[in-house]
Amino acid sequence: MEHDVRQFDGENTGDTGEIIKQLTFLNTQEGLQQCMDDEDFYLDIVSTFVEDNVLEDMQTCYLGNDWSGYRVKVHALKSSSAYIGAEELRAKAKRMEDAAKQEDVEYINMNHHHLVAMYEDLLRNITAVLPKRINLEASSQIKQFTIFVVDDSRLNRQVVVEVLSNTYNIEEAASGQEFFQQLEEGILPDLVLLDVHMPRENGHDIIGKLKADERYVHIPVVFMTHDNDLSTELQGFKEGAVDFITKPLNPALLMARINRILDLYYLQSKLQEEIQIRTQAILDKTQQMTIMFEEIIQALANTIDAKDKYTKGHSDRVSKYSVMIGKQLGYTEMQLLRLKYAALLHDIGKIGIPDGIINKTGPLTDEEFEMVKTHPVIGGDILKTITSVKDIYDGAMYHHEHYDGSGYPEGLYGKGIPEIARIINVADSYDAMTSHRSYRGMLTQEKVRSELEKGLGSQFDPIIGSIMLQIIDDDFGFTLHE
Repeated sequence: MEHDVRQFDGENTGDTGEIIKQLTFLNTQEGLQQCMDDEDFYLDIVSTFVEDNVLEDMQTCYLGNDWSGYRVKVHALKSSSAYIGAEELRAKAKRMEDAAKQEDVEYINMNHHHLVAMYEDLLRNITAVLPKRINLEASSQIKQFTIFVVDDSRLNRQVVVEVLSNTYNIEEAASGQEFFQQLEEGILPDLVLLDVHMPRENGHDIIGKLKADERYVHIPVVFMTHDNDLSTELQGFKEGAVDFITKPLNPALLMARINRILDLYYLQSKLQEEIQIRTQAILDKTQQMTIMFEEIIQALANTIDAKDKYTKGHSDRVSKYSVMIGKQLGYTEMQLLRLKYAALLHDIGKIGIPDGIINKTGPLTDEEFEMVKTHPVIGGDILKTITSVKDIYDGAMYHHEHYDGSGYPEGLYGKGIPEIARIINVADSYDAMTSHRSYRGMLTQEKVRSELEKGLGSQFDPIIGSIMLQIIDDDFGFTLHE
């Protein structure tokens, strides 16, 4: 639709009726009824609709998942749209208000961009008709697009300026050299209207340079040409053009094409921006969940250690030694994280063992020892529902299995024992020997090394046990102990 805004001043009240006739995209009869048929009052209300638009606030609420705030903003949009006779926008805002009230996020996500595009289109159309009435500074949320027309024909450039300058900022260049010089000076257009046939650098040369520069590759380019053959269009599309406009330029077609392209461009840029914001939000939430998960696991580990007054910090140390072994085995960061969690919770089954047995200072009876041996199964039962990190179950269930099959609870042997449990078995045994217990003191580093070496191939996986021996040998000051 064309708007010859040059005919109307907007400050001359005698022209109000003619101006209102230009608002063909509104139900002006309904709007005038809202304003007691006072035309000047109605135009003031329409101008205020643009100046006080809620676009930015609505977007902020949407991106922040603030559905209560979003409902308030779309309600305001619904009401203001009714005042000016924007029936389609009012109906759309009403549906979005109902969705926000019900927190129907799926519906909102599917329809928000359409609402925004409809809203922005209406704001631009009103601005084109009422440029003198509207305080553009106050309504700065409306995107003021800049179009660069590059054409050696002054007449063609003048047509573009006459048709588009009331709606868009227009920059001109008569050659590729002049165009790129202005780009370097800081003018960044939202769209380029590019003549195909020019002396020196033609349109194909210019678009090639644009698309090769990461600063400008995203800018949509529309070719203008007298050519009307398929090969020219195909070549242009291959080079990255988004559309073709045939000369001589038809004002109505030019306006319609440019409006459509820029609406799509703006919607895509907003969508990309929103994707980035939402991706970051997901990453932030993931990090928060990870921290919370680690804190829960740490709290459980502390609870386990608090049950045994002689093994304070045992779970943390076993986790530390297990990760040291995992690094030597070439584990990835994710594998190391799972190993850390599994080691922290390997003794969680001790929650089910009576305190009197856990903290007994003398030797355990056969019956008491059999009860202690049930803690891996208890731990496995507690953790088996955590399917997202299956290693947690394996660590608790099988860390007392021995490489030669003499362990418990299932008598697994060799590689039949999950590797994570074989790692924890070595780390757990090392910490047991390097900690003070109710029945003995901490062993010397030499004694610990000897016991570990003696157990290679019987209690311990020989490869994992050898890695622990190397860690001991590298610990010159014997710092790895309780």
